[in-house]
Amino acid sequence: MLAVPGCAAPKATPAGGAVGRAVETALVSGQERFDNAAFDRLLAEGTRDGLVDYLFMQDRRDRLEHYLNAVSAARLERLAPGHLEALLINAYNASTILAVLEHPRVRLIKEIPGVWTKTTRRVGGFDLTLDAIEHQILRPFFRDPRVHFALNCASRSCAPLPPWAMDGERIDAQLESRTRSFLTDPRNVRIERGGLLLSKYFDWYGSDFTTPGWRGAAPTVAEYVAGYATPEVATFIRSKGGRPAIGYLEYDWSLNAAVPPK
Repeated sequence: MLAVPGCAAPKATPAGGAVGRAVETALVSGQERFDNAAFDRLLAEGTRDGLVDYLFMQDRRDRLEHYLNAVSAARLERLAPGHLEALLINAYNASTILAVLEHPRVRLIKEIPGVWTKTTRRVGGFDLTLDAIEHQILRPFFRDPRVHFALNCASRSCAPLPPWAMDGERIDAQLESRTRSFLTDPRNVRIERGGLLLSKYFDWYGSDFTTPGWRGAAPTVAEYVAGYATPEVATFIRSKGGRPAIGYLEYDWSLNAAVPPK
């Protein structure tokens, strides 16, 4: 029998105040670019099969911090929309790596107190938590559920980190690539016991994939998945009228370390 547990995830609530105004301005009139090449090089050298070599990153922590200093100095309101989205995703992922480096003995990122809700990093002139980046800016302003497959929370069941950074000039193609890669992976989507087993992302954020006005929204979560899944899975979903029985895979919070911690 497929279990369907519930979960209360943070709502997509737009940031107010100066941060919200800066994002709104960028989305309407932003034109500047942001160069993520420094983070791109780190990911190319320091990731393997979607996992992070934290020992490598620790040895090059100065390069990671130098990149985040550049992120700090950016002006959110001036960035072109694609560059703003890329910067925010990269800032989230780089800040997550740094959080692990600051707590080298953790086996689960959840062991770091306030890692999502209290610790802030300077991003584009504003002090933001990881939750603020994801739930108050990326989700509500961009309304693009594909970001779930680009953000990495330093855990095995998170969307894997590719060996490259998001690039504002080609972010749409990159998000398509990450979404397809995640949804064709049997670790995240598979048929089992006559139903569909999905990543917990679809339990936590199901409405992001079905709400009108969100990019690529489908009538059901399963139909959204069918748009990216393997032919076998897509055919199965359509054979059930887009509404197969759905269960959710157990989420593995263990650290996404390419070299396991001692």
